Amino acid sequence: MLSILIPAYNCDVQLLVRDLLRQARQLNITFEILIEDDASPNQSVCVGNHSLVSEKEVVYYQNHVNKGRSKVRNHLAAAAHYPYLLFIDGDAGMKNPDYLSQYLQYVRFHQNTDEPFVVSGGVAYHDMIPDQAYRLRWKYGVAREQRTAAVRNLNPYRSFTPFNLLLTRNVFDKVSFDEWFTTYGFEDVLFGDELRQKKIPVTHIDNEMYHDGLDTNTDFLRKIECAVANLATLYKESKVPEGFAAESRLLQTCLRCKRLRVAWLVGLCLSVVKKPLQWLAVRASSVLALDLLKLQGLIAALGR
Repeated sequence: MLSILIPAYNCDVQLLVRDLLRQARQLNITFEILIEDDASPNQSVCVGNHSLVSEKEVVYYQNHVNKGRSKVRNHLAAAAHYPYLLFIDGDAGMKNPDYLSQYLQYVRFHQNTDEPFVVSGGVAYHDMIPDQAYRLRWKYGVAREQRTAAVRNLNPYRSFTPFNLLLTRNVFDKVSFDEWFTTYGFEDVLFGDELRQKKIPVTHIDNEMYHDGLDTNTDFLRKIECAVANLATLYKESKVPEGFAAESRLLQTCLRCKRLRVAWLVGLCLSVVKKPLQWLAVRASSVLALDLLKLQGLIAALGR
C-alpha cells in the first residue's frame, strides 16, 4: 500500500523511522520505508541509520558521491514497490501521533481510482526559540514556511514542499524532480509548476512534521546563496514558471529595479553594506538582513 521515502543527509533518522514503524504497524497496513543517505560526511550518523535495516520493512541505500536532493527523491520513487509514496525529509520530527492515519484517509478515498493526486501536510517549527547559532533558520521558517492548510490551499501549487508530501506513484509517470538541481533551492518551485501544467490536483492538509534539523546561521546563509544562484540561472534560461515573478518578492523587486534603471545603484549600495548585513544575519539572526543579501546577490547575478 504505502512506500515511505526518506532522503537523508547528515541527519540521524532513527527516532523518525521508529515513530513511523510504530504508527504503521498499529494501523496494520502493508508498507516499506526506504532511506537513502546522500554521502553524509558524518560516518557515525550513517552507521546509526544503517542499523535500521534490522527492521524487516526498512531498506537503506548509501551513496558514496553526493547526487543532490532531486536525484535522490527520483531514485527512491523508482525503487518503491507500492502505489502511494510518502516523502519525508530526514531532518523531520513527528508532531502528530496520528500522522500516518491522517494521510491514509486520502489513500483509502482514492484506492478505487487511478487518478494521480498530491497531498501536502506542511511544515512546523517548535515554539521554543533555539540557540542563537540556529536562530536564523528558525525565524525564517516560522515567518515564511509555517502556514495553515487554509492559507496554503489559496495557492496550492506554490505553497507545498517535498519536505512532507504524499502522492500517487503514477504522478511520476508525468512529473519528476528536475535533476538539474544539485544544490539547495527552487526544485520545489519547478515541481509544483509541472503539477500545475499537468493538472494534477494538490491538496493541503494540517498534518505537519516538525523541521528539526536546523542549519547553523552560517550554513543557512550559504544555502540561501546557492538558492539565489539557482534562481538567477532559471531566469537567464527562461525556466522561471509563469506567474512566479509576480509572486516572488525577491524576483519582483529585482526586476522592478532593473526596469526603473536603478539596479546598479541598489546593487552598489547593498554591496557596500554586504559585510554588515552578513554580520546581522549570522550574529543577530536578522531575516531582513537576509532578504537584503538575497536581493544583492540576485542583482549581481542578473546584471545591473
